[in-house]
Amino acid sequence: MRIALVGLGGIAIRAHVPALLNEHRAELVAMVEIDPARLQAASALAPEALATSSFDDVLADPAVDAVIIATPSWVTPGLLRAALAAGKYVLAEKPLAPTLAAQLELRDLPGAADRLQIGLTYRHHPAVDRLRKLIADGALGRPLFVQVSLCDERADPVGQPEHYARMRRALEHGLPVVFDGIHACDRLNLVLGETPVDVTGWSLTSSADYASPNVNGAVLTYTDGSIVRLEVAWLYPVLPPSQFVVTGPRGRAVLDPPTFELRTEIDGVADVLPAPGDKTESCFALQLERFVAAVREGTAPSPGIEAALAASALCERIAEACV
Repeated sequence: MRIALVGLGGIAIRAHVPALLNEHRAELVAMVEIDPARLQAASALAPEALATSSFDDVLADPAVDAVIIATPSWVTPGLLRAALAAGKYVLAEKPLAPTLAAQLELRDLPGAADRLQIGLTYRHHPAVDRLRKLIADGALGRPLFVQVSLCDERADPVGQPEHYARMRRALEHGLPVVFDGIHACDRLNLVLGETPVDVTGWSLTSSADYASPNVNGAVLTYTDGSIVRLEVAWLYPVLPPSQFVVTGPRGRAVLDPPTFELRTEIDGVADVLPAPGDKTESCFALQLERFVAAVREGTAPSPGIEAALAASALCERIAEACV
């Protein structure tokens, strides 16, 4: 299966390229990027792949079966439309567009329902599957108290000037909970199996130079009284720790954000589901494996656009509550 990678930013280089090079059923045949320096750097990692700035040329190649789109959300819609129109299967990084309204415009594109997988990457992990099953089976009891913090994007303008500039540009297009919170919102939708009935929020801007608040928080309330406390923080020189903790009347489950090791203590019995390896490597490998399988079998990839819309809808509800 011949795949082209479009957009060669940090996540493409750190995660998509290694996953593609390690998947024996796939071949990375082309890489598309408008920045010459990034294109050159990526070529060193995959010298046999075509390095080009022309997405149109890649789409015109009938030998290319699928494309992975790893571009900023405000760039993705046009590329997605073109790729689906060319008959390609597509794995697109989330979110598909900066706003839910813009994403809804993509829902009815020909091929969106059966040839599009969304890069909700971190649902592809055995620990997430295990946590979902524990909650669905009532192992923790109800109601639940869930603590979620996403604090990964550190401010380091001297040591990482490109990353710092990119995150500041992202704030010009929306709130951190829209861009980063989508993983947490998707995981909450997945493991809880429902959406909240009420959302209240708050926000904080730590620098007057930022275009929008770099810290967002919300309290989500569910039908049975379960509560989720969600926080997303960007651009502090020292960030608080991330967490994903689910506590119920019968016990607690801790999904360790850096590793996805799952630690549980239920009815007085402690257990650990060790991480099978590096979290990013494992999740991107399994995501690609499932994408390749769907393309080869001619089935609809999962998660599809409906899961992405549900996660973005929750993000947007939180964002609206934060402002």
